[in-house]
Amino acid sequence: MSFSKQIKQSLRRRLSRLHRDRPALLGFLFHGIFADEQEINKGHVDAQQGITRQHMQQFIEHFLQAGYRFVSPEQGLDFLCSNQKWICITFDDGYANNLRMLPLLEQYDVPATFYITTGNVEEQQSFWWDVVYRERHRRGVAKPLISREQKMLKEKHHQDILGYLQQEFGTSCLQPWSETDRPMTIGELQEFSRHPLVHIGNHTRDHYLLDRYSGAEVEKQILRAQRDLGNWLGRAPTGIAYPNGNYSSTTVDAARNTGLQYGLSLDKRKTPLPLESNQSSIFTLGRFTLWGRDDIDAQCEITRSDIRL
Repeated sequence: MSFSKQIKQSLRRRLSRLHRDRPALLGFLFHGIFADEQEINKGHVDAQQGITRQHMQQFIEHFLQAGYRFVSPEQGLDFLCSNQKWICITFDDGYANNLRMLPLLEQYDVPATFYITTGNVEEQQSFWWDVVYRERHRRGVAKPLISREQKMLKEKHHQDILGYLQQEFGTSCLQPWSETDRPMTIGELQEFSRHPLVHIGNHTRDHYLLDRYSGAEVEKQILRAQRDLGNWLGRAPTGIAYPNGNYSSTTVDAARNTGLQYGLSLDKRKTPLPLESNQSSIFTLGRFTLWGRDDIDAQCEITRSDIRL
């Protein structure tokens, strides 16, 4: 971390202690959980936040010590009407490495919700952004250029993204390289979901960035994932985490129309409580992200504050 960034984070951390820990819901987004830095450095996957098991343990302990209660929206939404401090652990996509969370959930007796992109699970295909990362990484392309290419692809229709990948990297490029980058299998997801601390949510069929599509396309993506999860697990989720956090009024309407009860965005904000169940914000609940390269405790303290810099 640069010296200037250290100064800024120190200032934010001090200011965050002035107004914090009022009744609210704090949501946190994670993608993968890695054994260690060595696994991250293999380059098999775009590590994104770079969260290891040790980081996750530090995160959970921080909020338990601060008096927060862990909850999953899939357990019901009554907690949103309370005057308490709640926190949600959420994982998007459905990586097989998420299975590593189970010992931590059991150790601390906290729930977590895993939002599944069912197409990748059923087809056992890598996520497209990982394909871009690992193929460019092994060719020695710098990370900023890889990120630029990923950002460019986010503007395309999903089928066009897949066509681009196959043209650039070959027809077998979506095949996972290792345990690090593969999605869960249906069997793993079924077994995982049976645990009382594990809850499953909707992350669409194919990870469409939903604000780019028509209402009909959005509903189709949501309903296909609902059908998949209902068939595999015997029950369908009650909520969705919008892929990439992208949503629009059309997205929210589609989520309601398909019978879902809540939606998670990536708006970096707390949800003050109590929250009336009929408020529109129940479909755009905020979530924070943590970064393994920075001080975990400092980041946690900043999210607890009502002060936003």
